[in-house]
Order: sequence, then structure tokens, then C-alpha cells
Amino acid sequence: MPHSLARAALLAAALLVPAALSAQPWDRPEVTAERAGSVPAGDARVVEVEARAGSLRIEGRPGLRDVRAHGTARASSREILERVRLRVERSASGVLVRVETPDELRDDEWSALDLVVEVPGDMPLRVQDGSGDVVIRAVGPLELEDGSGGIDVEGVGGALRVHDGSGEIRLVDVRGDVQIEDGSGDVGLRGARGTVRLSDGSGGVDLRDVGGSVLVERKGSGGMHVAGVTGDLVVDRSYRRGISYSDVRGRVQVP
Repeated sequence: MPHSLARAALLAAALLVPAALSAQPWDRPEVTAERAGSVPAGDARVVEVEARAGSLRIEGRPGLRDVRAHGTARASSREILERVRLRVERSASGVLVRVETPDELRDDEWSALDLVVEVPGDMPLRVQDGSGDVVIRAVGPLELEDGSGGIDVEGVGGALRVHDGSGEIRLVDVRGDVQIEDGSGDVGLRGARGTVRLSDGSGGVDLRDVGGSVLVERKGSGGMHVAGVTGDLVVDRSYRRGISYSDVRGRVQVP
């Protein structure tokens, strides 16, 4: 090989080595294992779900007599993975579905559990979630407390209460009153038979097809649109951003 070609080949190889090394820190190691559990619903009055990091999906199933949970545990090492547990057991008031993960981890350690829970369709729910997207379908009355991540709820057979830190919220077909306490992120609701109460920090708000009144108790930054309200529309007087509304049959009180 000519001397100039040999030098070019060595230079190209030298340039490739730092690129390969720099890509290695982005490769996050991961080990996985399946977790599952179930108990008879029996005379349980409520299902409590305590999730941590990872996605969460809850589905109500008519005629189901058990509470079933299953998911995939993920962690940075086999040792951490063994400490990711799923418990499904009877509690004093009903059924408890609980995810357990290590509380103290080093910067390079992590764990999560992507969880799916199946419950009787009319069973009341109390849900606490740490981080990750939440999807809930066709359940009874629902109380949801979420740290971060998107929320997508459709088909609630009673009252709904949502307390959210950050992330987009989408709510559809709630057959009862709705109370929303949101930190940041867009909020969208379509179809509520009762009164909607909203306390929101920042993000856009779109509320449609409300059978009762809409009471905006606090609204920070972000626009707001309200349409199709059978009752009143009352917005906190301190709100100074743009609001649009249409088809409100009751009293309108906006800043």
C-alpha cells in the first residue's frame, strides 16, 4: 500500500475509535422479569393501586370477580431487579395492588415496573402513581394522584378526582362530578355529567360537553376554551389570559 494511503487508513481508524467510545455511555443496561398476582374481589369496597416508576394501565371488565395485575419489571442490574416486587392482596377496605421498588439507588442505578391492572368494571378506585404515563378505561368512581407523565382516562362510572403534578391530561365520558388539581400541562375534558371544578397552574385548558357547571377556582398561565355547558361558567377573577366560550346555558362570570 502506498505510504499516503496507509496514513489515510490509520487516520480514519483513529477518528472512528473516539466515536465508538463516546456512544457507549448512552447504552443503558437493562434486565427484565415478569411479575403477576391476583385475588378475588369478593366484598371489597375499593381497589387501591400504588404504582411507582413505569407505565400504568387499568382496565375495568364487566363481570370480572378478581383483581388481576401483571407487568414487566425492569432494572439496571439483576440485584436491583430482585427488589422490584408486585403485591396483590386484601386490605382492610378492599384490595391493594402495590409496586415495591428500592428507595435508595446510586446515580447509575434505576428500576421500574410497567403495570397492567384488571378490575371489576363498577369497582371504585384509588390510584397513586409516581412517574410514567397512566391509561385508565371503563372503571367506577376514581381518585387519581399522579406525579408526572401523561394521563388518559375514558369511561368513569361516577365521580372523578385528579391531582396531577405535571403532564398532559385527557378525560372523556365521566358520569359524575369532576375535580381537577393540576400543576402544569394541558388539560382536556370531553363529556362530564356533573359539575367540573378546576385548579390549574399552567397549560392550555379545553372543556367541552359538561352537564353541570364549570367552576375555575384557579388558573395560572395558558389559554382556556369552554363549550357546551348546561350550568354556569364561573372563572376566578385573577385570571388575566384569554378565554373563549360558547353554548353556556347558565350564568357566565369571567374576568
